Amino acid sequence: MDHIVKGTVWTCGDRVDAYQIIGKNRWTLDSLDPAELGKWAFEGVDPAIKNVAWGFKNKEYDVVIAGKDFGGGGKSIEHPIVAMQGAGIKLVIAESFARYNFRNSINLGLPAVKCPGITRIFKTGDKVEANLLTGEIKNLTTGDTARGVPLTDFVLELIGAGGLLDYTKKKLQYRPL
Repeated sequence: MDHIVKGTVWTCGDRVDAYQIIGKNRWTLDSLDPAELGKWAFEGVDPAIKNVAWGFKNKEYDVVIAGKDFGGGGKSIEHPIVAMQGAGIKLVIAESFARYNFRNSINLGLPAVKCPGITRIFKTGDKVEANLLTGEIKNLTTGDTARGVPLTDFVLELIGAGGLLDYTKKKLQYRPL
């Protein structure tokens, strides 16, 4: 996996919970379908996209910068992470994460970087470059920088494989029957 991620930022505040990322009424019961869940990502945060299929994805943001306790309240559900991936999000940087949200992000192959103070140097629409290996985060629009918690080589390998399940299959040289 390339450890440099560039993109266009969407910012949100503190305590954006799992059910705001994807409402329980949008969950698919038979599978975690990124295309279906991605249609409704963040409609609980942005009233302008409530009930608008692909409302968030059509804005063409691909990096979320969040405040404190991002993704909380959802216990161990994977739906918020899959919804973000389905909506085109390739990186989440937050002041802090709910523990389950952070772990599920990594397990599902979505890079998540903790960076205290990050919300002070970005606004929606800014361009970002993040080095996942060093933790350096640059606002390419303003020139401001921050230092987040770098991801380990193992976590980068896991994300590069597509998440924990794909990583495990690769390591076991999984061959379907």
